[in-house]
Amino acid sequence: MVSAFQCGQTDLLKRYFSLIYITASELDELHAHGWLDEVDQLVKEGFVAVEELTDSEKKQAEVLAKRIAQCQKSANSDWHNDLAEAEAMVLMQNRIHLDIAIILLDEKAARQVASQLGLNLTGFPGILGRAGLDGILTKGEMRQLLKTCQQQGTYYGDKLIETLAENYGR
Repeated sequence: MVSAFQCGQTDLLKRYFSLIYITASELDELHAHGWLDEVDQLVKEGFVAVEELTDSEKKQAEVLAKRIAQCQKSANSDWHNDLAEAEAMVLMQNRIHLDIAIILLDEKAARQVASQLGLNLTGFPGILGRAGLDGILTKGEMRQLLKTCQQQGTYYGDKLIETLAENYGR
């Protein structure tokens, strides 16, 4: 979700999802990035639902966060930085009644662990690709949106950006 906020495209999320579940630590992370009002508005609208993890689930998330941090693809060895992604995985695995069909992850190491767990996943580039296939975004718009995210600190490689735009943009 961070990338959607970075480039002002939360409406794309609304186009492809009816509801997004996040944990309290994910909410804190979004607030820390400066999107307090925007996230709170999405919660008020009923588009984002915040779920509290049980103590047992928090322990599961710690184990997963440590696993993510140990991945070769991890950009940071401090597992605390991977806690929000780990909690999202635990939420998807444990709360079957929520019927969470897909998890949104952009960080490579977290994606690797989610894949190993058999979780259905996509990232913000995947959302943009879908929008391109649906004729909503041009190649240039896709490039610009991901470059905006890059400028705000999200690592998207230039090759990924170009491949996505060329293959999925209209």
